[in-house]
Amino acid sequence: MSKEAHLTNIASGLCGSFASRNNDLDGYWSIGKLRSLAEQYGRTTVMLDVLKSSIYPASSAFAPVLARYRHLVVKLADLSGIRLEEVTVARITLDFAPPPWPRVSYYKPQWGDQFSLTVTIHAEGRAAGIVHHAGYCRPHDPARENRSTRPAGC
Repeated sequence: MSKEAHLTNIASGLCGSFASRNNDLDGYWSIGKLRSLAEQYGRTTVMLDVLKSSIYPASSAFAPVLARYRHLVVKLADLSGIRLEEVTVARITLDFAPPPWPRVSYYKPQWGDQFSLTVTIHAEGRAAGIVHHAGYCRPHDPARENRSTRPAGC
């Protein structure tokens, strides 16, 4: 398998997990909460640097999400035979105002607006792994949403 494939596999694993409805923070979908964070700062994008455990715009509330995805990077890198020290970039970027894509009619009040998710992984001596995902979300609204009852860490 090529060196590029390993990083793409890591990026794909992160992307799939991050886009999942199981990616929650305090029982609510993290992407909806990140959208609310972006709106709070008048931004259309949010960037998570998983290696540095930092987020822009800054918010300490997302520390558990950063820790969970840093742990996942460590695990996926190990499974791919890559030392964590070789990984130079592990970044998750959400764009809440992407160029619109064609879509058969959908129920916007239920699904929300379009967003795009890009996961980028770089490592020394390897081609970058970049994976994209597109979906729909609304800003976090606890009055409208059901809180997950899954035990933490599931």
